[in-house]
Amino acid sequence: MTRRAVPAAIAVTAVTFALYRATLLPGFDFGDTGSFQTMVGSPIITPRDGYPLYFAVSAAFLRLVGGPAAHSLNLASAAEAAIACGLLTLVASAISGSVVAGVGSALLFAGSYTFWSQSIIAEVYALHMLAIGLTLGLLLRWEERPTLARLGTFFAVYAVAFGNHLSMILLAPAYTIFLLAAAPRGWRSLLTWPVITLALAAAAAGALQYGWNLRTLWFGPHPPDRFLDAVRAGWFDITKSDWRESMALQVPSGMAGDHAAMYRFDLLQQFGWGGVLLAAIGVTALATKSRRRTALLATAYIVNVLFAFSYNVGDAHVFYLPSHLIVALLAAPGAVCVGRAVTAVWPRRQPDRTGRQAGWDHDSPDRWLASSGVAVAGLILIGYAGLRIYRDYPALDRSEDRRPSTVLSALTAGIDVRSSILLTDLNWQVENGLSYYASHERPEIAYARLADVLLYAPALVRDNDEIGRDVALTAVARDRLRDAYGPLIPTRAAPGLEPPTVTRLVQNLAPGTRYVLAVLKPSREFTIDTADLDRAAAVLSGGRLTSIPGGDYAALAGVIGERPVLTAGSARPFRYRVDLAGVPVEVRMESWLAADTIRRMGFGQVVAARHHALIIERGVSLVAFDPAGRPIESGYAAGIFAPQPRYLCYR
Repeated sequence: MTRRAVPAAIAVTAVTFALYRATLLPGFDFGDTGSFQTMVGSPIITPRDGYPLYFAVSAAFLRLVGGPAAHSLNLASAAEAAIACGLLTLVASAISGSVVAGVGSALLFAGSYTFWSQSIIAEVYALHMLAIGLTLGLLLRWEERPTLARLGTFFAVYAVAFGNHLSMILLAPAYTIFLLAAAPRGWRSLLTWPVITLALAAAAAGALQYGWNLRTLWFGPHPPDRFLDAVRAGWFDITKSDWRESMALQVPSGMAGDHAAMYRFDLLQQFGWGGVLLAAIGVTALATKSRRRTALLATAYIVNVLFAFSYNVGDAHVFYLPSHLIVALLAAPGAVCVGRAVTAVWPRRQPDRTGRQAGWDHDSPDRWLASSGVAVAGLILIGYAGLRIYRDYPALDRSEDRRPSTVLSALTAGIDVRSSILLTDLNWQVENGLSYYASHERPEIAYARLADVLLYAPALVRDNDEIGRDVALTAVARDRLRDAYGPLIPTRAAPGLEPPTVTRLVQNLAPGTRYVLAVLKPSREFTIDTADLDRAAAVLSGGRLTSIPGGDYAALAGVIGERPVLTAGSARPFRYRVDLAGVPVEVRMESWLAADTIRRMGFGQVVAARHHALIIERGVSLVAFDPAGRPIESGYAAGIFAPQPRYLCYR
């Protein structure tokens, strides 16, 4: 690895951090993000929360930066992702021999849809990519000068990286093959006691991180009797053995074709055809220069793709991230190969009487021409990455996204420990957001999960009634309480908190207002009121449309009171550009619903006049916007961002 690439890597890190900082989610989010933001800084991390390195780094960043925990953790992800792109610059420069192509490769990855979306929220994947980039760089550094110290550094970093994400194990086959192939005295030279001892010591040191998680077991109501029992219990939770057994390698064979189509969609979403073709050229070009480096990257790519392909989980797209990093890396040697191929067929000038080529002042015109061609190809790759970043910037900008706070503020309005308590049974993603909201933003909220109090709910309601405190319920909590106790605990709707219908949302909009209405197949726990949706379509179209197009993905776009400009329905994701009374609008479906049940960036986007007007979620999503593309009104139904009704117990 060359030192010439270091200034470029620093520049890429700075530019990428500025990009992610500008599009950063300002506060907390639902899902795992909300859970991470809640737990950071806590001295107690359970084995189930098996990310000790992530929590340690995040806690250090929180102390360094200060401010709200949610914002600090989002900023930490942006910093980690930017450093990962800087490391990628070094690695791509090393395998391609061109610093310019290395910069293009790193920027291509920085602008990839999934990585960008995970780098502006509190998530483990930015640090995971940093760890992969660092270990790849350390391997190439050891290859250049294979000393025991450099090998030990690689072992140590690789072992510690398991404390952030256990999927580092998927890189073990590629790393092992490379080490054995690159050993200077043959593969047997790595099976010596000094090397084995070094590897075991690094693994043991890395495993010590999980002592933090195991320690928590002794704080529970049933502490383990022996240390071995704690290890067994910790291993079960840290590796999440219960649900991994039902998800790893569990994609039904009948869905293999659908997952293949999903991967094609996902890959093109990240890099477009240009990036994919450059990577294909790159792996071929690299194979002619270094078989072991080709084996390293190809094996890492194949193993990670196969794992993600066969992982039956709702956010499988994030498990493709390591393979996306490999694709971006291979784009660098691809650009170099294209540059050299173009210059190889470039017409040469004929030599003059002295034997020199006319017009050349350089001693080696062929070499100068070749290096110039490589530089130009690298610059074209940088330009391609820049164009993709420019195109996706509005869609990935979450700097004004405060939807979780809006939803929970409405749900908990009027809830105060002195006057009321809220019993919840919410979607787990919303529940995690509520944990942060109630602990960091509104600590005066008194709430409990219904499952924790269901056995003594009558006594709880009675005791609170005696002290004049209301007991409020979310909709599902009300239903389950009624199923358990029937008329023993009567309930009624809380006044003013009935969820608005889609028809009510659109009725308040003035004729002539620009709008986009998107309908995505909801998850199993939600149901769309089709009659209400059809009434809303009639209002939007001035009676010209009485139903929404069919398909898992559907969208209407137009001006209220007129026939819609866009009426689309499809079984596959789509992207349309339309003009709504002089405002350019892009409707982007960015998910694969057959596989995606969790999308931390939403399931689609609406961009109006280069403003991020709406994040489309499963269910019904609506936005109305002004001539500048700024949202006037937005709302959701049949999804996790829909307003939640509330009920009251009474005696």
